[in-house]
Amino acid sequence: MAEFSLKGVNRVKNPENLTDLEKKHLPVIHVPEKVREGEPFSVEVAVGELLKHPNELSHYINWIALYDERYTFLGMATLAPVVSEPRVRFTITLDEPAALRAYAFCNLHGLWEGKRELRFG
Repeated sequence: MAEFSLKGVNRVKNPENLTDLEKKHLPVIHVPEKVREGEPFSVEVAVGELLKHPNELSHYINWIALYDERYTFLGMATLAPVVSEPRVRFTITLDEPAALRAYAFCNLHGLWEGKRELRFG
């Protein structure tokens, strides 16, 4: 059985024991320790942070998108192979607490999801 699927969304199977494939493709979300409702804050999403993802014409991250837990679209960045690193920053404002979901699309290994809870304060 393959470690990934080209159909649907690939998710980490065991967060305590990531495979190399998961480490290369997992979108890692960075946010401030606490955010305030109704105030803008910065969100950084990086793919290949845990283990470098290839960035070649034949294998690269094509895009990264950010949603909240209700699948409200928050932003998207399209990347080019070789010249664009799979690390993007979004500035967003949320009116109520919500977890974030980041999606990254690898041209060879499909769609991958990362999640991050937010702390409001």
